Amino acid sequence: MSRNDFPKDNRLLSKRDFSRVYQQGEFLESEGFVFYILDKEDDRPRLGIVATKKLGNAVERNRVKRVVRESFRKNKSRFSHLDLIVKPKRRAVFMDNSKLSENFLNEFQDSHRGVNNGEYN
Repeated sequence: MSRNDFPKDNRLLSKRDFSRVYQQGEFLESEGFVFYILDKEDDRPRLGIVATKKLGNAVERNRVKRVVRESFRKNKSRFSHLDLIVKPKRRAVFMDNSKLSENFLNEFQDSHRGVNNGEYN
């Protein structure tokens, strides 16, 4: 049985980790999110979320981050071998939690499938 918690080893925490994903990873943009994805040897997925003030006030930013973290946590197997940075777009604030979670997972899957098929470079 897999664990569904979100420990520190599943988070991108340091500036060095973020920089590596930005510089070496793939940049993908979808309707509601911008993804930076870095494939790695380690099977432990890691997530970083960047929510600037352009997204909305603190309550809105924190809700979006909470939903993205929860979606990641519940679906870790989809993200194995990846370091992932997610930048939600403004339209994410206007979605309810279930729609936001569904869009995050679907848009990641669609975008990442494009990378695997060589559509993005």
